[in-house]
Amino acid sequence: MIKSFVLPVLWAALSSLGFGMIFGLRTKKLLYVALGSALTWLAYLICMELNTYEVSAYAIAAGIGTVYSEIMARVIKTPVTAFVIPVNIPLVPGASLFHSLLGLMQRDNARFLERGKYCLAAACAMALGIFIATMLFKLVKSVADRPKKR
Repeated sequence: MIKSFVLPVLWAALSSLGFGMIFGLRTKKLLYVALGSALTWLAYLICMELNTYEVSAYAIAAGIGTVYSEIMARVIKTPVTAFVIPVNIPLVPGASLFHSLLGLMQRDNARFLERGKYCLAAACAMALGIFIATMLFKLVKSVADRPKKR
């Protein structure tokens, strides 16, 4: 349990702190970024544990991270992008991108295409998850903000 959930979630939280600093976040805001990254990566791990298709797990986790980011940005009065990007950083398939480009450099077309398709699918799934969560959040917010007519 510790090796499969606790440590990966901890590393995901720590990895996003640097990206939070790049976006100019300080003190308490960095803690919220780390918490959001932990939540995002935990959502991904739970999806994978439930045998969800991997690309779908990326979309679901990115959506959860985005909803968290939208809420926290309004609570702390910070731009949403300052949260969305660092919170979703743990989902970026860096190893697959590396192996894809390595295959390209070594002229191993099969490796390049296999890993490249995976990276593209993961990136598109993340973008779709972020887009859907943002649109749903805005829809709910606009309905909630609408004045009641009687």
